[in-house]
Amino acid sequence: MATVRSRDIREIVEKLSSDKAKAREEGIKLLNTWLEGERSFNFCKFLGQSSAMLRPDEIPHSETWPFLISLLIQCTSLEISLSKRQMPKMIYAKTLRVVVQRAEDAKYSGKMLPLSHVVKSLFNHVWDVLSNVPSFQSEYGIILRHLLAVKDYSLQMKKRIYRNLVLLYIENVETSLNGNIIHHISKEEVFRYILTLHSLLENPPGDYPNNVREDIIKGFVKICSYIRDEGKISRKLVECINIYLLNDGPNLGCRLLEIHKALRQFVFRFWLTTHDRVLKDALMFYAKLQLNLLRSVDDECSLVEQLLDVVCKDLDQGSMSSSSIPWSDGNKDDRFGALSSSHCGLVELAAVIFYRVVTERSAIVS
Repeated sequence: MATVRSRDIREIVEKLSSDKAKAREEGIKLLNTWLEGERSFNFCKFLGQSSAMLRPDEIPHSETWPFLISLLIQCTSLEISLSKRQMPKMIYAKTLRVVVQRAEDAKYSGKMLPLSHVVKSLFNHVWDVLSNVPSFQSEYGIILRHLLAVKDYSLQMKKRIYRNLVLLYIENVETSLNGNIIHHISKEEVFRYILTLHSLLENPPGDYPNNVREDIIKGFVKICSYIRDEGKISRKLVECINIYLLNDGPNLGCRLLEIHKALRQFVFRFWLTTHDRVLKDALMFYAKLQLNLLRSVDDECSLVEQLLDVVCKDLDQGSMSSSSIPWSDGNKDDRFGALSSSHCGLVELAAVIFYRVVTERSAIVS
């Protein structure tokens, strides 16, 4: 296994720092030879241990991950600016993605948050690239999701950058799902857009900025109008709505109903027919959230009545399927009525709905 020396790092840095495009590309290729195969572990460990010794107020030197990432940001930006008439080379995006992932791997240094020195500029760079270079969407989406998963990093993102990214991904999802617009986007790419939108909604920089709330609601209303079939795309979209309601629902007031009106048809169309247990659980969680968040008595009564009908039918379906199992054929758990987590969720939701119905009707009688 090759030993890593300071001169090896210096050679990479010199090439990446060159004012000549050819030399920078050679530097990228040289860096990749160290990131692949048997040499990778020692190379990453060398940079990881050097980075771990950085003080919070210290400027990163050339043998650290933050310095290397700053250099790659500069190289990628130059590559994009010089590629006006052609696509920028994908190797730049892939290399930055790999470096971010390796830098965050604790097995190389054991230190948490090794990118703290550079994460703000990295978020800014990610936004610049995602908004201007469609061909880099996949690689930079991975970088963004990776950074957002670390709470200390997401808190350092500027709220302006956060809002721009949320709007970008809402627009990407809308455009991808709109059947009236001609585009050539695979389902996998659409799913990755939704995955990144979910990460953004799950990890805002503190509270949601006030100026993004209106756009998120409008975006969900439009997106919901395009959901017609079940599958992993619609399932992830429901999870997106759920995570947003969970985090920002108490601030939405009557705007909750706008989301529900847009999603209602999908919810009640697939509640009883889907065989996708994850989707069913997401729909039940959505119903619980809306019930807990609605404050208007009229709105709550309307939702309770809608849910009462579908939940009763669902319980009937479950009763019929369990009664069709002969006593002798069922296992011990079946005979004694053990419930799966999904069935437990349904029973708990039913209990809440029945309680609401009884209290509302009692109030009317009195």
